[in-house]
Amino acid sequence: MKNVLKVLVALSSLPLLGLGFAAMLSPNSMLDLFDLTPKGTYGYNTIRADLGGLLIGSGLMIWIGLLKTQNSWFNATIFLMAILLFGRLLSTLIDGWTNAAIPAIGVEIFAIIILTLYKRQDKI
Repeated sequence: MKNVLKVLVALSSLPLLGLGFAAMLSPNSMLDLFDLTPKGTYGYNTIRADLGGLLIGSGLMIWIGLLKTQNSWFNATIFLMAILLFGRLLSTLIDGWTNAAIPAIGVEIFAIIILTLYKRQDKI
């Protein structure tokens, strides 16, 4: 079971890293996916740094946690994913529901569950 969870933890980092690198290296490719329209240079700067950086950082924290076998890295990633999920749920309450958010919500919930299960399996 431990190896299965380890593989799932590694897999949970892939969408984060993929989307993060795409946002950082090719922000134009992300505009439709994230429904963004940057108004100028700072808009692209924000997509690369804030969006790309957050996603890459989250994905790398998962890998660091796996390689160093330190749960604190998973705690940080779970915390970030929970904040992102909270923002999406808050947006649903304030702005209304959109089906476009389903994949992102799924990635965030999957990461939270898998990382939490992986952390707890050491204590069993």
